Amino acid sequence: MRLLPQNAALRAGLLMVLAMGSFVCNDTLVKLVGQSLPVGELIFIRGSISVLLIGAICLWQGLLPELPRIRQKSILLRSSCDVIATISFVTALMHMQIANLTSVMQAVPLAVALLSAVFLGEEAGWRRMAAIIGGFIGVLMIVKPSVTSFNVYEVLTLLIVVFVAVRDLLTKTIPARIPIFVVALANACFVTLGGGALAVVQGVQLPEAWQIGMLALAACFLSSGYLLMVATLRAGELTATAPFRYSVMVFSILSGILVFGEVPDRVAILGMAMIVVCGLYAARREAMRARMLSDSARKPAP
Repeated sequence: MRLLPQNAALRAGLLMVLAMGSFVCNDTLVKLVGQSLPVGELIFIRGSISVLLIGAICLWQGLLPELPRIRQKSILLRSSCDVIATISFVTALMHMQIANLTSVMQAVPLAVALLSAVFLGEEAGWRRMAAIIGGFIGVLMIVKPSVTSFNVYEVLTLLIVVFVAVRDLLTKTIPARIPIFVVALANACFVTLGGGALAVVQGVQLPEAWQIGMLALAACFLSSGYLLMVATLRAGELTATAPFRYSVMVFSILSGILVFGEVPDRVAILGMAMIVVCGLYAARREAMRARMLSDSARKPAP
């Protein structure tokens, strides 16, 4: 008996939903522990466990001889961006509703499209630009920046989106011959070291057994999320699974309500809806563009 649907698209979609659920479980556990443990120490403990888990996978798949490749410039830059993004994300998570922060992060694909158009010269028609602008309006509706209620974490959320978008652009420059788990291990090592450096600045306290246990569970959810994402990419096209990606917002809203008693207001919910609509439209346009390029490449030369 199969546990997953035989249809490739449905199977990929289910894997994406499971991946999003894993990421939200990680964020929920981190937010719970972060109420009693400094951010730097939290990231260091979770990261150390993630390094062991991903390292074990690399050992199991015989990828350890590939580790020297992490010294490539693109991997080092990508990992450095993720250090800043992770520290900023966890810091913001301690001071924001989990659903709001998670929803803002869904604007990353739109930010990638914008940066690709500005810095890489990729074609961006008016429809694509309209989707990008609409998505960022949705972000502002969630963050609600204002002069009277200015909050540094509002700026931090926008900074996170930028650094994650740059990280994703750098990912495209990494040679395909480098295994994805080697890249993930390099990333985990950098983030762990970044958390350790921050812990030295913030001060270290002796963690309790329950805190270590919850962070170990968070590391398992984080690692399983990455594994499920890899399985998703292998099971179906990324554009086909895009609608399932937004299940993360449902999980985060449920987590906020059931665990933290956080209920997004109507404006924030409307902003979330705008991000979803604009993100799906941008993904659809990207799929159409990729199909047109593929078709034109298959046409015989005159």
